[in-house]
Amino acid sequence: MGKQIKIFFVTDIHGSNTCYRKYLNALKAYNVDIGILLGDLTGKVLVPIVEKAGGGWHTTLMGQYTEINSQEELDKLKKTIELMGYYWAHQTPEEFHSFKADPKKIDALFKELVLQRMKEWMVLADERLKDTPYKVYMAPGNDDYFEIDEIIEDCCGVVNCNNRNVMVGEHEMVTFSYTNPTPWNTPREKPDEELEPMLEELVGKVKDKSNAIFNFHAPPYGFALDLAPELDENLTQAADRKIHVGSRAVAKMIEKYQPLLGLHGHIHESRGVQKIHKTTIFNPGSEYSEGILKGVIIFLEKGKVRDYAFTNG
Repeated sequence: MGKQIKIFFVTDIHGSNTCYRKYLNALKAYNVDIGILLGDLTGKVLVPIVEKAGGGWHTTLMGQYTEINSQEELDKLKKTIELMGYYWAHQTPEEFHSFKADPKKIDALFKELVLQRMKEWMVLADERLKDTPYKVYMAPGNDDYFEIDEIIEDCCGVVNCNNRNVMVGEHEMVTFSYTNPTPWNTPREKPDEELEPMLEELVGKVKDKSNAIFNFHAPPYGFALDLAPELDENLTQAADRKIHVGSRAVAKMIEKYQPLLGLHGHIHESRGVQKIHKTTIFNPGSEYSEGILKGVIIFLEKGKVRDYAFTNG
């Protein structure tokens, strides 16, 4: 085993322009060798900004009705929406009512804006990472449309590592974007019985499993990194009860093969680190809607996790 490798791992930025820009800047600020950005990359909310008769606009953001009467206020509002990972769309009153009456039109517009921002992010990555020493790996998560893979693939500055075995220094890394089922019926989720053979096939690509990195979006079931607030039938979070919601298939892969490192996300509230036999697993957590970039710097040396430091920025 050779020199020390310094990895900066971030996950679940959910469309936040602020967090994405901070991520690119952090590679230099933390002087890392490797950047890994694991889904979910895209946001969840579309905010219409509707023209008012006589000038100005109005919108409802986070349940609060707001009127905007100047270009300066409008620009500030757009930045706030983008910081939160949301998407905005200018609409006339007629367009607003037309879309409101047709969920399919809303879905199509939302998808168009999601893919547009992702393309903008890849252009920015190419600009910022050109002629730098940083090797950056990126992959979608369960919330991300399948078209996201192709957009990452077209970027020169980052490597789409999804469902592949790539070398991170002297370590093989396999990446998996699917999760076990959620209440939200996201694009990339399947029952654990279906995930297990998919994971076995992926892990089968790894020659030295004990020295590998399992970069799996879902955390393993039953450990510290998969605790989330319990939901009632209305999907309202309990204030005082948490339950395990991770993947049993992921847990089985880690316990069976005991890789060096497990990198996980998905459960924003379960930031932490834990040892499972020979494997050290991490979840950096997420506060994307506040524009806070949470991450973890991991030092690998001579086949061991030498040190780590959680970051907030």
